[in-house]
Amino acid sequence: MTQILKKLTTCFCLSLLLFVNQITAQSKTSDDATKNSYFKGSLSYSSNSVYNGRKDSLTTPYITPNLGYYDKSGFYANSSLSYLTSSTEKRIDLFAIEAGYDFDISSQFSGSIYGDKNFYNKSSTNIKSDISGSLGGNLSYDLDILQVNAGADVLFANKTDIALNGGIAHAFYIGEDDNQWTITPTATTHLSTLNFYQGYTNRRAGKNAKAPNGSTITTSTVVTNRSTGLTLLDYELSLPISYDAKSWGFSLTPTLALPTNPIYTSTIVTLKSRVGTTVLQTQNSTPISETNLNSVFYVELMVYFKF
Repeated sequence: MTQILKKLTTCFCLSLLLFVNQITAQSKTSDDATKNSYFKGSLSYSSNSVYNGRKDSLTTPYITPNLGYYDKSGFYANSSLSYLTSSTEKRIDLFAIEAGYDFDISSQFSGSIYGDKNFYNKSSTNIKSDISGSLGGNLSYDLDILQVNAGADVLFANKTDIALNGGIAHAFYIGEDDNQWTITPTATTHLSTLNFYQGYTNRRAGKNAKAPNGSTITTSTVVTNRSTGLTLLDYELSLPISYDAKSWGFSLTPTLALPTNPIYTSTIVTLKSRVGTTVLQTQNSTPISETNLNSVFYVELMVYFKF
């Protein structure tokens, strides 16, 4: 089933790109002449790294500067550097680059196609640290009362994952263009295969430890969930609040993640020596945070400038 989903997602992204090129070429209006290309620099603070309702046992707060170019055609590219500011560790934890294409099919129908590449510090405990990159797309339809959106991503790591998301939102606007507040209550849900979590737990464990007499002890953690396909992982409620002026703006996004479906893991400890390999122990390594799922609250604050 996973292989079928991979092919469907890849076909979705390629078909969407071809479809968009045809539709947007037909739907351009005189308004396009008023659009301008611009650079955008931003600085954000995230109180914790949370992905699909999961987080590391250590809080992972980031300060992230970002610089990007946004072309009036809809193409954009940006790069960012995330600095870990926890009480126990301070380091550059992640460098990321991203490129994509935003488009409008009509006044109500829009979407984007994107790809990114991530470079995590080898000591990173980020829940996403095994994901080296992704390709994906999303579509959004404005029903006036609600905005409905859906997306699909292919996540690249030691093993490839498929991730789907869907959500609803409603934006409230206060003020005029170049002097506008926006409040957007949002509800989303995320589904994914679980290879990212297996890769994260392997990185977190520190797989190679020296044993006496030149032997090596290796730990390998595997996900033991009965389902190996897509799993509903969380629901999220957020309240993005933003202010946009002509050349600058800021936003505050508090989010409450409600994780579902615990991810069970088992760790195999193996001794490798000159005479052969011996399995020392196999144990249930599911953390308490998975057996007793609790909601996770985190906040992101961002300020940006256009030039």
